[in-house]
Amino acid sequence: MRSKPEFGKISSDDASQIDAAVHKMVYASSEHKYKEAHESLKGICERCGIDRFFKYFEKNWRSCTDRWVYYLRATLPRFNNHTNNRLESYFGKLKEGIDSSMSMAKCIKALVAFDRRKQNDYEYRLTRIGRFSNSNYDVDMSTVLRFTTHYAARQIERQYTLGLENASRYNFEKDPEELSVVKIGGIFKTHTLRTDDWKCNCEFAASMGLPCRHAIAYRKYTNVSGSVIPWTRIDERFVLSHIAREL
Repeated sequence: MRSKPEFGKISSDDASQIDAAVHKMVYASSEHKYKEAHESLKGICERCGIDRFFKYFEKNWRSCTDRWVYYLRATLPRFNNHTNNRLESYFGKLKEGIDSSMSMAKCIKALVAFDRRKQNDYEYRLTRIGRFSNSNYDVDMSTVLRFTTHYAARQIERQYTLGLENASRYNFEKDPEELSVVKIGGIFKTHTLRTDDWKCNCEFAASMGLPCRHAIAYRKYTNVSGSVIPWTRIDERFVLSHIAREL
C-alpha cells in the first residue's frame, strides 16, 4: 500500500497498525470482533489522512466479506482448509509448461493439454478403485466405505467416533416453536440440528457436506431405526456412483 502514491505516504508504525487491523478483520471469530477491527481501521485511516484507502476498502472488499472473513467463511464448502495452498499448488504445476514469454495462443494450448492429461490421469485412477474394507470398522462405517471415497470415509469416521462418545454428554433441547429443530449444547458451543433433513449449522457440516457428530449423537441418543449415520447428508460429490457418471 505504501508504494502506491494515490493512497499517500505513511510511516512504518501507521502501516503496522493498519496491517494489524486488517489481520484482525480477516481472522475475526464473530461479528462483534469484525466490527471492532473495522472501526479501528477506519479510525487509523482518518488519523493518517488516507481516507482514499478506506474508501477503496469499502468499495472493493466490504461487499464480499463472506469470502475472506473467518467467521463468515465457516459456511463455505472449503473442506476445512482456510488457505489457498491447493490453488498455489495448481499454479506451481502450470508454471512447468507456461512462462511469460509465450503467446496467448501457446498458453491456451498448454492449458488445454494440461487439463486433458489431468482428466486422463483421474479417469485411470478411478477405474482402479476397488471395494476396500477396514477391519476396524463396524457395520455403519463399512457401509460408508463401500459407496463413498476413502477421503470421505476418513472424515466421517472421526465424526462418528465423536458422535457416539458424546451422545450421553450433549444437552438436547427441542425448539418449542419448531418441532423439527433441536438445540444441541456442548461444552463451549450450541448448534442447531434439523431432524427433517439432518442438517446441522456446525462448521464441519457446512464446509464438508458430510454427516457431523451432532447429527450422529442425536440419532444415537434417540435410538433411531437403522444407521446412526444420516446417509442423506453425504454430498453427492463424495459418492462413487455419482463420480463415475460425471466422467
